[in-house]
Amino acid sequence: MNVTLRQLRAFVLVARLGSFTRAAQAMHVTQSALSLLVRELETALDTRLFDRTTRAVTLTTAGSDFFPRAERVLADLQSAIAGVDTLVAKERGRVVVAAPLVLSSTYLPPILARFKAQYPGIEAVLQDTLPTQVLPQVRSGSADVGIGTFASDEADVKRTRLFSEAMVAVFPAGHAFGGAKYLTWADVVGQPMLALRSGSVFRDLTEAGFASAGMVLHPVAEANYAGSLIGMVSAGLGIAVLPGYAAKLTDESRIQCKRIEEPLIDREVSLVQRAGVSLSHAAQAFVDFIVEASAEPQPLAGRST
Repeated sequence: MNVTLRQLRAFVLVARLGSFTRAAQAMHVTQSALSLLVRELETALDTRLFDRTTRAVTLTTAGSDFFPRAERVLADLQSAIAGVDTLVAKERGRVVVAAPLVLSSTYLPPILARFKAQYPGIEAVLQDTLPTQVLPQVRSGSADVGIGTFASDEADVKRTRLFSEAMVAVFPAGHAFGGAKYLTWADVVGQPMLALRSGSVFRDLTEAGFASAGMVLHPVAEANYAGSLIGMVSAGLGIAVLPGYAAKLTDESRIQCKRIEEPLIDREVSLVQRAGVSLSHAAQAFVDFIVEASAEPQPLAGRST
């Protein structure tokens, strides 16, 4: 038996439309060509599938039994083709990821390396930027996705939680904090504080920590970048409060980090994308990959010293 997909499609269209003429138009063939396809199928199956009159085309008993089976064969084939198309699309393409400098230099590089190993045909572009610039890049479309810590009321974006990490105190080696079993916000408030400028989500978290101790943050100096604060700590200008991943940027011989545990104030790291806008296959592959990677245990936020 030699049954072709074109014969099956011709049969299904005639059965659905109840007309050889309309079925021929749907297949973009002549009516005689479509009739030949149906006759060839009937010959291959050795049975009549349609009862034809001058006014109507109806399925025979055999045709009625065969119709849902033929539809299922065509649907399964379409599904298989769509699956292959998606797989092939994920093997090539480009995804642009916007992230603040701390995550761009600590958390994301190993993620990107593993992603590249799994999807060598996808170009992953990392746009490292200020935390306040991540959302504008996502909203403008210059980045497919953004990663960072964002206010809970941000509109027009879809948010996917990746992980949480505690805020840590960053202080010079030899500081009294190094010998403490753990730190509280009450310990921190008595120190000369270095802080990111107002508008930073980390500044907001630090201020929340001070408020929990009944104090108001009055920094002795401010900066735009976490790396700048770390350099200022190293120079002995004060201590800073930063997210745990910032500890990876420090020189352990000059800088120490310790979690602030009473109360424990976490920052949530999320992936954002434009709400209501479909991602490319390449970008969706990256989202699926990083969400799965985020389910793995995260390193302790801040080194115990």
